[in-house]
Amino acid sequence: MDGLRRAGHQDYIPRGLLSRAWLRVLDGDPAGAQADLDEAWQIAARGPMKLFMADILLHRARLFGPRQPYPWPTGPHADLAEARQLIETCGYHRRDEELADAEQAAQSWPAAP
Repeated sequence: MDGLRRAGHQDYIPRGLLSRAWLRVLDGDPAGAQADLDEAWQIAARGPMKLFMADILLHRARLFGPRQPYPWPTGPHADLAEARQLIETCGYHRRDEELADAEQAAQSWPAAP
């Protein structure tokens, strides 16, 4: 991440944070993954970088959807719905398969409180 930050290209940082979030979950560090996703969201929202926002929402739902409590107030189902809206609005159809997979997995997740 330090190298990406030194590169001086703001759009590199969310990519790195998304990848590191996956790795952190696999390594048993969900708090670190959440921090990475939150930082990526802050960068993308400032942009606005709508494609990154869709990716972040997908990552949040996939990495934390089945976990209770869900770390964000929206809930995983709402995050997937927002991701779908961004994907459709932006024509970001390279994420269609991933979205469909996440939505299918979400059928077994707990409903929002």
